[in-house]
Amino acid sequence: MIQRITLRDQISQWLQEQMLSGKIKSGQKLSLAELSRDIQVSVTPIREALVQMVRTGIVTNISNRGFYIPQLSSEEAKNIYPAIYALEKLAMEKSQFSSSHIKTLNSIQSKFEKAASKEEAVRLDFQFHESLTSVYHNKVVQNVLNDLKVRIFFYELQYMDDITNHQKSIGEHHNILNALVDGNLEKATLILQENWETSASFIEAYYDNNQFVNH
Repeated sequence: MIQRITLRDQISQWLQEQMLSGKIKSGQKLSLAELSRDIQVSVTPIREALVQMVRTGIVTNISNRGFYIPQLSSEEAKNIYPAIYALEKLAMEKSQFSSSHIKTLNSIQSKFEKAASKEEAVRLDFQFHESLTSVYHNKVVQNVLNDLKVRIFFYELQYMDDITNHQKSIGEHHNILNALVDGNLEKATLILQENWETSASFIEAYYDNNQFVNH
């Protein structure tokens, strides 16, 4: 529970955490009254936070119906995945990876390999990618990536629902780490692209086969 929240950014962050924990799902309506009871603040800052999230595409506002988490769509997925890769590639190209940073990545990777649920796998996957880009201290890029990751979480849950996809990601992460250890940043970014393209291809094929399920 949040105590004495008055800033919309704090509420926005809390809402994003609820999405990343799976407590708020794609297609779900966000009731101002229920949220007000849950976090014990008035509806005004909650509405302000939701309006802010509408601007970033995390939430949609349907006339006469209220605020919703958008339904998943192949069109959105095709737009988001290349954007994430492009920004992560930029961040990596502007970074230098120390041995201590690579050690941190290896630690996250170890936890990722042992993930016991798809939710945990997605969160650790995101943590790995966040660590890859964290050396690049550009707040604009980091904020955009954060917003995109919140939205793509729902797609990645679908991807990680297949255990073979988890294994593919483990292998791709290992290849990225090996390239970084060898000092081959160009190779690492190419594998990063492959990592995201693998996810995107799966999601697109899943939708094209009319098997795409909203959660």
